[in-house]
Amino acid sequence: MEDDYSLVASDGVNIGDVIGIKLGMKVPLDGTIVKGQTYLDESAITGESLPIYKREGEQVFAGSVNSDSFIDVKVTKKSSETVVAQIAETIVNAQQNKSQKERFIEKFARYYTPSILIVALLIMVLPTLLFSQNFIDWFYRGLILLVISCPCALTLSTPLANIMALTKMAREGILVKGNKFVEQINNIDMIALDKTGTLTEGNLQVYNVHSYGIEKNELLKIAGSLEMLSEHPIGKSIMDYARKLNISFYDVNKFMIEKGKGIKGEIKGETYFIGNERYLNENHIDIPSKELSSIEKQGVLPVLIANSTHFLGFITIRDAIRLTSPILINGLKNRGYKTILISGDKQLTCDTIGECLNIDQIEGDLLPTQKLEKIKKLKCKNEGILMIGDGINDAPALALADLSIAVGASATDLTLETADVVIINDDLTNILTFIDIAKKTNKKIKQNIWISILVKLSFAILTVLGFMTLWLAVGIGDMGVSLFVLLNGMLIYRYKSKFQDLTVELKEREGSFLICENCKKKNLIPQHHGRDMIKVGDKLICWKKLASNENIEACNKQIPLYCPNCESELILE
Repeated sequence: MEDDYSLVASDGVNIGDVIGIKLGMKVPLDGTIVKGQTYLDESAITGESLPIYKREGEQVFAGSVNSDSFIDVKVTKKSSETVVAQIAETIVNAQQNKSQKERFIEKFARYYTPSILIVALLIMVLPTLLFSQNFIDWFYRGLILLVISCPCALTLSTPLANIMALTKMAREGILVKGNKFVEQINNIDMIALDKTGTLTEGNLQVYNVHSYGIEKNELLKIAGSLEMLSEHPIGKSIMDYARKLNISFYDVNKFMIEKGKGIKGEIKGETYFIGNERYLNENHIDIPSKELSSIEKQGVLPVLIANSTHFLGFITIRDAIRLTSPILINGLKNRGYKTILISGDKQLTCDTIGECLNIDQIEGDLLPTQKLEKIKKLKCKNEGILMIGDGINDAPALALADLSIAVGASATDLTLETADVVIINDDLTNILTFIDIAKKTNKKIKQNIWISILVKLSFAILTVLGFMTLWLAVGIGDMGVSLFVLLNGMLIYRYKSKFQDLTVELKEREGSFLICENCKKKNLIPQHHGRDMIKVGDKLICWKKLASNENIEACNKQIPLYCPNCESELILE
């Protein structure tokens, strides 16, 4: 069927044409599905971390990725009218607004030099014309004033410090697109953050396994066996989790996919179902609704498993919080910033992530245009907004914000183009490093400017009074101040990040096991606050305990280390 299609450029497609979208292919144009059904990854458009089930008659957006089956899409919009194109247009309009301070600096630079020349000329001429003073004497003083007023030190004070800052940031994995973005950090009052791919890793993982009347490993074996035949991202996460436990899989017969609901198959003559609540209800299987409601409130996705007669359990899926997310949030708070989470993901999921990280305000279920409106409202209430994101859906908000940062390794091309600052290596602590270096740079610039002005102003007064020589003007008023500005600016390069040794304490431990020295039984490390706990001495402690060296509000959850099978000591593999 796919062989009947021809390859054409998106610009050559007209409204009403039917295009085929293969597995793994990006949707090039907005349209409506006319044949087939699939799961689409719309995270770059809406911020939703989970693939969305789409069937005939439903709309698909350009930029989303087909993650399941071949579909036919009838084009409804030209490339210039797609959601992505509208977002790009919004970005252009938002970026045209220059700050008031930037306009003032550009205007001031045009008048400084001619003003100094006029003042020096007046000092040379007026005393002779008005008061019959010695022309040679006042001409000499005018020359000294020109030397003292030479803008070399003032000119070096800002760009030299900025060059040092940009160079240092580049070595730390931070790409800043201009000097003005370093200066802009002083005007920031609130930090707005996206969730999926920014505070979280953007990868689905098994969070927990809840079994009913069956061993957990057996439940995982059944689920993994069926999901092995599915190409759904949730199924892949379950398979990967089972393989980490060295669980082998059963042979499956009569496998069937129910799009948007789940899968079923036969293992050793018995039929099993895996899917959502609706799918199991349709197959007349009783579900513990109270437990299901409790699990959903945790902000995770429950995958339900049952045979033809009994409910067997839940496997919960989550998008893991980055190890550096709590360090970032607490670091921002320690620096006096307010924080707000704005995301296209479900409100319940956002509430869970936001409360875990102690974010001040939490806003979920937001479309890209709604994010833009939220930024506009925040700008009316606060001095300045810094937006941190990674998806296309974040791009308009990034463009409108006073300062924007993209988390680079996971960011889309449009986001990278829009953002003022790019964190190249996905390390969120580099956002704090950027803030620290930027503030240090602005402090150095202020020092350079004020010292240059004070020295030159005092020397100018001494010149008019006749107490200044040309050699002092050159040696101190000009070259001396310029040398000070040069050395002071270079000190920025000596900045040492506070987070260089943090990865030694916090290692990624996904898939690690606790091994019993006695019975050699493998035990999964318990999780708390969305991640594996960490072994310290003879206890397991919550990873948030070690998440920051900045007086983080730590979680004191701890568990003694012993094997539930034989109560012997456990060691970390």
